[in-house]
Amino acid sequence: MELRHIIAPIQGYMDQFEDDFRAMFRSNVEVIDRIADHMIRTKGKQLRPVLVLLSASAFGPPNINVIRTAAIVELIHTATLVHDDVVDEAPLRRGAPSLNSLWDNHIAVLMGDFLLAKALTLIVLLENETMMQKVALCTERLSKGELLQATKGFDIDITEEEYFEIIGDKTASLVASGCEVGAFFTSGSTEIADRFQCYGELLGQAFQITDDLLDYVGDATKTGKPTGHDIRGGTVTLPLIHSLQNAPDGKAAHIRQLMDGEWNPAAWEEISSFSHTYGGIAYARNKAHAIAERAKSHLADLTDTPVKQSLLAMVDYAVDRDR
Repeated sequence: MELRHIIAPIQGYMDQFEDDFRAMFRSNVEVIDRIADHMIRTKGKQLRPVLVLLSASAFGPPNINVIRTAAIVELIHTATLVHDDVVDEAPLRRGAPSLNSLWDNHIAVLMGDFLLAKALTLIVLLENETMMQKVALCTERLSKGELLQATKGFDIDITEEEYFEIIGDKTASLVASGCEVGAFFTSGSTEIADRFQCYGELLGQAFQITDDLLDYVGDATKTGKPTGHDIRGGTVTLPLIHSLQNAPDGKAAHIRQLMDGEWNPAAWEEISSFSHTYGGIAYARNKAHAIAERAKSHLADLTDTPVKQSLLAMVDYAVDRDR
């Protein structure tokens, strides 16, 4: 199912969210307004707010707390991207100039801080203390995941357990929290919210594994970045982790030497071929699909509606996409 069809049952609520989201950036500071205009023009697919609204809509019309939650997760996600681009010295984001390339690192970091401050302002407006705590803890998890990934840069000995800890914290935590809080504010049930937290956690993991796979097998014209981008930046992901465990010692030692050496296209070709030969690509793909099926299982008791079909389709989209 195409993304536009997935969004269709909540398109009206998504339009309302986008209007409210734009209004949040209005200020009397010219640089904030200029940056906000650029960010809105170059926005991504907004999957996280879509998931918040879908999760809520499974039990009733999204209310103001749901719209606030959708904005919170998008603000936090966008802030992390802005800060990532500064750390990576990335010139582009979604095919357009990044904030740090249009302005500078100082302005970009401060804008990322502004986005986080906006999110905190909305968190304290949520009309349930438990849900406020859930979102706050999610931001802590996300930061911890980013830091753990940074400390594991170029670490060829990273374990599969550490990999899952990283993607759970830095990617799945925000998806899980959005689904959980969105479902709570229309269902009023912590039991239902817990099920949606599990759904979101697993969906986020499957999404990130697929992202990491695309670094090996993606089409740069669709993904917007060349293959090998993650490895070049020192991020060792599941395909290579598994292949190193599966390969003969001599072959694995050669790949370790390549990772320790200077980056070049020939080295990437060898690393990519190695990950195909020793099962890393197939293993990661199978893992993503298995996790995706577990995510779907948490929706089994939901009444069959267009919203449920969209929630299930979002899982398929996460693991079958090409960008």
